[in-house]
Amino acid sequence: MQNQFVAPPGSRAVIYLRVSTGKQAKKDISLPDQRKQLRDHCKHHAYIVAGEYKDAKSGRDDKRPGFQAMLDDIKRGGLGCDLIIVHSYSRFYRDEVYSELHIRSLAKMGIRVISLTQKTDDSPEGQLTRRILGLFDEYSSNETSKHVTRSQAYNAQEGYWNGGVTPYGYKIIEVERKGKPNRKKLAIDEAEAADVRLMFNLALFGDGQSGPLGVVDLVSWLNERGYRTRRNNKWCTAVVHRILSKTTVAGEHVFNSKQDGGIKIPIPVPPIIERSRFDLLRRNMEAKDPRRMPPRVSTGEVLLTGLVTCPKCGGGMTTSTGKNGRYRYYACSKRMREGPTSCEGHRVPMGALDELVTDRLLSDLFSMTKINDLLQPMRHRQTRCKEDIAKRLADREAAVLEAKRSLDNLYSMVTTELVDPSDEDFRARFQQAKELFERAQKERDQVATEVAPEARATLARVSNFVSTMQVALSKQSVAAKRGYLRSFVDEIKVGNKSIQIRGRRSRVERAIASDEVTPSGVPTFVREWRGDRDSNPGNARTFNGFQDRRIRPLCHLPDLMAV
Repeated sequence: MQNQFVAPPGSRAVIYLRVSTGKQAKKDISLPDQRKQLRDHCKHHAYIVAGEYKDAKSGRDDKRPGFQAMLDDIKRGGLGCDLIIVHSYSRFYRDEVYSELHIRSLAKMGIRVISLTQKTDDSPEGQLTRRILGLFDEYSSNETSKHVTRSQAYNAQEGYWNGGVTPYGYKIIEVERKGKPNRKKLAIDEAEAADVRLMFNLALFGDGQSGPLGVVDLVSWLNERGYRTRRNNKWCTAVVHRILSKTTVAGEHVFNSKQDGGIKIPIPVPPIIERSRFDLLRRNMEAKDPRRMPPRVSTGEVLLTGLVTCPKCGGGMTTSTGKNGRYRYYACSKRMREGPTSCEGHRVPMGALDELVTDRLLSDLFSMTKINDLLQPMRHRQTRCKEDIAKRLADREAAVLEAKRSLDNLYSMVTTELVDPSDEDFRARFQQAKELFERAQKERDQVATEVAPEARATLARVSNFVSTMQVALSKQSVAAKRGYLRSFVDEIKVGNKSIQIRGRRSRVERAIASDEVTPSGVPTFVREWRGDRDSNPGNARTFNGFQDRRIRPLCHLPDLMAV
């Protein structure tokens, strides 16, 4: 029988929950079920739950927001833990190789991954068992994927719909089959199809007052006249371009099957646009297609991409150029996608904004005086927590002494031969006193596990943090600066006349408590990967960050605005 590794009481545990899809969350092993079992396990072993992360995505890769946030907080955010507890190893990962790589990487940091239902330990036999379980999980996942891929390919070859986002201009209908389960097909949605035909007319011939409209002008035309998407949102360039360029509207929807290394299966659908008109527009678009440089938030030489936001719409600001690339700006991405009707956002010179933000952070945040002010709440919390635990521990110690005194009195009665130890009534009282003593000891030990090791914000640690940040933001490359900025800054809101820099106080506290500053990476597949803001972001005082004590604008920019 394989033994399960058990950490000592007081170990800090992180709980990770996962289901493959939203539907699986409603059946199978749901997230609430996993949470209850894992938290009960932590309570039983007197572990301290330091964090909880969850996903509703496949475990065959690490492109999971919760999984990435957990690793980022542990490796870069200073989240201290000893254990990562999952319901089964398949919840952690369904690829044995990558699972083992992550487990070994965490083990080097002193962190163990424990499965609640699959018991293993650190012995050679335990490691072999874990890897065999991982191989079985991977095999099961691959077999399921193979059968699903084959059935989807067959379904597409028969002309049926496999699911997913319904193309604009179409709706899903069920097709009855005698003696067989119903299947789904695409049918024209006349209300949406009218919008598709209008887009093609405008792109080919214009609106009578101008020539053919490009995608950007077409989006502005639609939004200005009140046309909206299926979800009642404004149109954007990416969606309109997809409608105009996909062959679905011309009568041929392409299903990209993973079978045989990847094949494209055409599915005939009712056409909205004649094929000749579709081909004509495609040739026109290909002739005008400019060479585009893909956005590079995580690797490009742009300091603040992903951090700067537009105060008008709240959307991100991305890079923009002028004068054939001679000048570079940060510009509202929503305005660039949807046109001026969506946002009256502006452009800010990139170099000037980078320099201004860096200078103000160095002078207004990363100084001994400012950091000491920022750490006052943490010091107050530590003091209150220590006093509270000390009081509870004293109460528990008193309960243990009282229970021990009662038990010693019973022992004394036996040794002085005042009672017969074989007496049933005495034996019951003795057993009750013994259980009371053991329970009091366990309650005292559980409170004692909450006494965390001291993590004082000493003068030396604060000085080390300030000097590290000053060197990083003054002399490092753009890529290195960006990593350090992302470790402590969540948002830079660039207004017409002012800038506000917002961040999380907890990040600074963790860095100083651990006496280590680590530049942060950005999960590029997660648009909003920070989650500890207040539910009322309009009030700067409710932010748990740098801005909570300074509501005034950080700086004024009348000379930086682009014309």
